Amino acid sequence: MEEYVSYRFGAGRYLQERNILDHSGEEIARYGKRVYVIGGPHALSAVQKRMKNSFFNAELDSVWEEYDGFPSYRKVEELKQAVVLNSCDVLAGVGGGRIMDLTKAAAAELELPVVLVPSSAATCASYSPLSVMYTDEGKCVGYLHFDYEVNSVLVDEEIMAYQPPRLLAAGIMDAMAKCIEISNGKPEITLETDTIEKYSAYKMAEYVYDILEKYGKQAYRDVEKQRCTQTLHNVVFCTIALTGIVSALMRAKRQTALAHRMYETIRTCYFKESIFFIHGEIVATGLLAQLRFNRDAAGIDKLRAYMKEMRMPMTLDALGLDCSPGTIQTICEALCSSEFVDDTKEAYARVAEALKEIY
Repeated sequence: MEEYVSYRFGAGRYLQERNILDHSGEEIARYGKRVYVIGGPHALSAVQKRMKNSFFNAELDSVWEEYDGFPSYRKVEELKQAVVLNSCDVLAGVGGGRIMDLTKAAAAELELPVVLVPSSAATCASYSPLSVMYTDEGKCVGYLHFDYEVNSVLVDEEIMAYQPPRLLAAGIMDAMAKCIEISNGKPEITLETDTIEKYSAYKMAEYVYDILEKYGKQAYRDVEKQRCTQTLHNVVFCTIALTGIVSALMRAKRQTALAHRMYETIRTCYFKESIFFIHGEIVATGLLAQLRFNRDAAGIDKLRAYMKEMRMPMTLDALGLDCSPGTIQTICEALCSSEFVDDTKEAYARVAEALKEIY
């Protein structure tokens, strides 16, 4: 039988409200009677009281686990066993991208519903039906793509207003990356030269980029002051929901290019050196090289000025890496061996030239 590739356009239910956690029990009870909740220590401390009160009102039983590590295959197995042992029929993840990816992976293998509660807008991980997998030490080892969407995403804007500004900045840059990376070396994307899916993804990514370019810095300042504003609402919606839809339009493939490939390389080959930097920060640095590869010199200056206002790293050195010839060669070879670069000497030379933007 021919295998078909489906589109999963996002979450079954996406709820973004100021006090949505006060209704978390009601939402999770749609899927089961006993929920296993796993989250990072900071995230759990921020939400546990409100969620437990809501669970009580919804007559929802719960088991709670604090976990501060990476989404490794070992941890997925451990989590699955704990869920079964505690007779839980739904999983909930609370925290950042690592917890989102871990919870999705375990829920998919157990074939259980999954509800995700992001504690920041650093990535669209809570919305996307895939997980980035790591070793226990933090080395990136690949991706898992899932057959079904996340059941519900609960984005509480009180939590969003109190996230570290650094995390929002990372999410803004990861979202803006889609427009730049879908272009990947092409002067333009048109319906005459590309598929309707790619063209649609690009146009939505362009729309998101324009909103974030205009309002992202104000949302960043709002978070610095821990203020819930309409601007923050709009920016968070872009970084989580709309960016997740862009990824879905590309079936979570080829909506990324050199900047994300650089992230994978650094988190694989130099994960110890880069351990204190997050996904969006590494991707953002790679975007400066991506723009050079796209032959968009004007875009480089604009993006660098934008990143500077949000205090983001902009060089390999700022990410904790040395800029020795060996490091540059490793990154360059990884980029050139990817599907995003044509197998020509000219393309290789363009990659090498592009990397000069970040060292």
